Amino acid sequence: MRELSVKQEIEDLRKKIIHHNKLYYEKTQPEISDYEYDLLLQRLKELEDLYPEYRIQDSPTIKIGSDLLAETKIMPHRVRMYSLDNAYSLKEVEDFYARITENAGFFPEVSLELKIDGFSINLFYNQGVLQYATTRGDGNEGEVVTDNVMTVRSIPKRINYQQEIEVRGEIYLPVGEFKRINRERESQGEKLFANPRNAAAGTIKIKDKAIVAGRKLESSIYATGYFTSTEINTQKKLFRFLQDLGFHTSSHTAFATGIAEIREFCQRWEKARAELDYEIDGIVIKINDFKLREKLGFTSKFPKWAIAYKFKADEAITRLLAIKFQVGRTGAVTPVADLEPVQLSGTTVSHATLHNADEIKRLGIMIGDYVTIIKSGEIIPKILYVNREIRPENTLPVEFPENCPVCGSQLQKEEEGAIYYCNNINCPAQIQRRLEHFASRDAMDIEGLGEALIEKLLAEGMVSKIEDLYNLDYEKIRNFVRQADKSVENLRSAIEKSKQQKFHKVLFGLGIRYVGAKTSQILSQHFKNIEKLISASYEDFLEINEIGSKIAASLIDFFKNPESIRTIQRLQEAGVNFQAEKISEQETLKGKNFLITGTLSNYSRRQIEEKILSLGGNILSSVSKNLDFLMVGENPGSKLQKAQAIESIRIINEQDFEDLIQAR
Repeated sequence: MRELSVKQEIEDLRKKIIHHNKLYYEKTQPEISDYEYDLLLQRLKELEDLYPEYRIQDSPTIKIGSDLLAETKIMPHRVRMYSLDNAYSLKEVEDFYARITENAGFFPEVSLELKIDGFSINLFYNQGVLQYATTRGDGNEGEVVTDNVMTVRSIPKRINYQQEIEVRGEIYLPVGEFKRINRERESQGEKLFANPRNAAAGTIKIKDKAIVAGRKLESSIYATGYFTSTEINTQKKLFRFLQDLGFHTSSHTAFATGIAEIREFCQRWEKARAELDYEIDGIVIKINDFKLREKLGFTSKFPKWAIAYKFKADEAITRLLAIKFQVGRTGAVTPVADLEPVQLSGTTVSHATLHNADEIKRLGIMIGDYVTIIKSGEIIPKILYVNREIRPENTLPVEFPENCPVCGSQLQKEEEGAIYYCNNINCPAQIQRRLEHFASRDAMDIEGLGEALIEKLLAEGMVSKIEDLYNLDYEKIRNFVRQADKSVENLRSAIEKSKQQKFHKVLFGLGIRYVGAKTSQILSQHFKNIEKLISASYEDFLEINEIGSKIAASLIDFFKNPESIRTIQRLQEAGVNFQAEKISEQETLKGKNFLITGTLSNYSRRQIEEKILSLGGNILSSVSKNLDFLMVGENPGSKLQKAQAIESIRIINEQDFEDLIQAR
């Protein structure tokens, strides 16, 4: 019976770790902290050591987590990229050093390096030129991210070294830049990054180089992979060599020959890490001498000559007083714990995130419970677990609301997700963001109606719903707008002009969840007017190319809400256009499916898609046998290679496209 429970625990641990690996490496959306993950991995290792008969070849304790995704360009590393073994206490660091000393027969010098919490990168140079950059991947091969790495200013594109060389390090996001990006994402109603590491990992895989460049990633280089030099035979010499080549290396590296020095360095930086403008989560300790490293070798997962001392996550125990449900600017309902104030990481903490209903269920939390909270790179503290052994008798169960706590509308749970949303288009908690979106360039393009003016209009009680924009008191606006006469007349003109905006832009402006600009174009051309769209069934939506179940469900939820219908009717009464343009009589591209890859010279992506749709064509989002034409611009992605493998797909450029529509 005992063996059965051990086997079950091992299998459950593996499933959990694989699940969290996927969230961390592939989606960069971890649900648990590094500390919680390390505890799971440590427990699995303990059980596998005690019961080796249950160990498997691809166990997470042996296999490195992978960030490789389907449909990405992959390239093998010249030399494998290993992970690092972790030490969770200075006693474990002492044990590591003692093993090395016993094996070597003397006290070897070690390097002490700050463990930056970023994203591992592999850079390959030949004849002094950066040839490609890859992620760590699964250790043996990685995803090619060369174009994005080229935007990192601290990574040299050319170096004064002509031989082939793999250079390795960390790409990270400075804390100041991380905060700026999150402020920007919050203002746009987007989901916030949990910490700088997630932001860096997510950024390096973005398709748009301009966005990557705008996020100002930094790098710190500390190792080589493939490297044939015999002169560089210590970590100390390697750092000087890398610096001479123009790479950024850590300015806080030290070297030690005894455990007292190691202990002092680790303890000092565990206290001083908040002084840095980048996140560190530990200290990496490596043998300085490369010959000794070679002698010590590797396990299946780690080098035996290095270890990472992981800082403890700051924890505190406090009491849960209440749970409030906040409605974000996107309509997402988030539970937030009200706590008895407690000191944590030098600040007084009285709130902690609970993420969603599933997290409340997972924790088994009740009002009045004593909880352990951590603050380890998170935006706000997180509840780690409930201290059930000291649960008071008068605790109360947590009930997630069925209706929006702000406007009272019935909440809808996202398909295959854990988040509940308020779909009321006029919910007061969302109206600022919805108005900003409605007025934006890609929607109604109301010039002059920006965030500050919308905020003022709301504060003055002049608008509370989208349709109120078409019944403004412009004389009152003159009292609080600079350059009043000119600005107010321009605003009046822009709002009046917006009534004639194309149907697909109006549809996009309504802010229906999951319905982006491209989907709005597809819907407007298919249904022609808002009446047909409102009366469409779930099955009607699924019959359309590029409309999946998630979008279909969102459309049904939106149009069955009485507030949505009232707003649409009032916009129609104000004269806003809800009728699609008639397609050219020639219907030049009727029934033909297009996909665009790369940067075009004469069109923006939005312009070419509108052109295709206006001529009766369809826009697909991926390469398949249903695709008729792949239009290729500069720097095409992996779609080109996939399309070349399907004979029925015709690959064209911009001139081919012009010839095509003129010939038909």
